[in-house]
Amino acid sequence: MLLIFILLVWFAILVIFGFTTPAGKNNFSDIVWYSHRGLLNREPENTWAAYKAAVDAGFPAIELDVVSTKDGKIICSHNFDLEKATDSSGYIYKKRWSELEQINAAAHWPGGNKKMPLLEDVLIKLPRGYIINIEIKTRKIFDGLSAIKVTRMIRRLNMQGRSIISSFNPFSLRLVKCVDPSIKTGFLIQTVGMLSFMHFTRADYLHPRGDIFNSDLKNYARRHNLELNVWTVNTKCGLEYFITQEVSGVITDWKEPSPKVF
Repeated sequence: MLLIFILLVWFAILVIFGFTTPAGKNNFSDIVWYSHRGLLNREPENTWAAYKAAVDAGFPAIELDVVSTKDGKIICSHNFDLEKATDSSGYIYKKRWSELEQINAAAHWPGGNKKMPLLEDVLIKLPRGYIINIEIKTRKIFDGLSAIKVTRMIRRLNMQGRSIISSFNPFSLRLVKCVDPSIKTGFLIQTVGMLSFMHFTRADYLHPRGDIFNSDLKNYARRHNLELNVWTVNTKCGLEYFITQEVSGVITDWKEPSPKVF
């Protein structure tokens, strides 16, 4: 029944918004190395300190996660709950930004005291031209608020040419294309079975987990004119392997873009 409902929603979207095409080839040169949640082995993940550390280390791009607060603010966090990374408790989506802005997002770091940043503040602070992959986290398949708000934010800041919106949620990615077809999107997958939703997303990129990448997946991407960004690759041999595989980007926890590796 869920699949039938999704197909009906898909058909309605196509009727209302028409058939859009992917935004085309990226304008990034060579492989793009994305620092995963910022430089999380030096600073608390998804904090401005981690993002700045990635910039300072020489990474050309970062990957970060976003979730929505109760009052619709888009903040940088990988988790819906607060216990895993902060000194607070409860769920982000049940709290207003005023309840979250003073929470310590570095509670599990010795002497750490960092705040959860608003996505818009991060986008404004990043160097001009810096590449960013924004992963939208959703709790429900038809949770489209974050997708719409992030898309409008990127358009308002004129960052379409250096941004990718990614998600495991195919509905969120389709909404991005409905709001602004020029923004590039990436469909995150951790099993090949998820490819059945690929066409529905109208995504420009396929983002497979590194350990499911193989020649079949590579050929699939070629046939469908998709760019490939793989995640999360953290070994030297893995990084060197993907250099040879003609992927567009690699998301990694590696501590620096070392010339010995890259």
